[in-house]
Amino acid sequence: MIIRIWTGEALADNAEEYRKNFSEVHLDRLRAVKGFAGVQVLERVHHDRIEFVVLSRWETMDAIHEFAGHKHPEHAVLEEMAREALERFDEKVKHYVLVHEEIR
Repeated sequence: MIIRIWTGEALADNAEEYRKNFSEVHLDRLRAVKGFAGVQVLERVHHDRIEFVVLSRWETMDAIHEFAGHKHPEHAVLEEMAREALERFDEKVKHYVLVHEEIR
């Protein structure tokens, strides 16, 4: 299992636009990829902004390549609407191999 991690920040007034874009547009793009295994979206208030952390789960790097592109799978995938709602965001993501997990 590979975890793809991305972060971004929105002003509080724009946070709902990002949430809406994620649930109505981006989630469909994720679900369409064979090998997509799930996603968690975390958020917290940080100063005057809302920080988002997206942890997507993938079965293989091939699945990530299908989603993000073969040349640069570490590049963030953001729709224009999401870019406009965010004040700051990672242009690149990080990929980690899940080596241990315990859920209760």
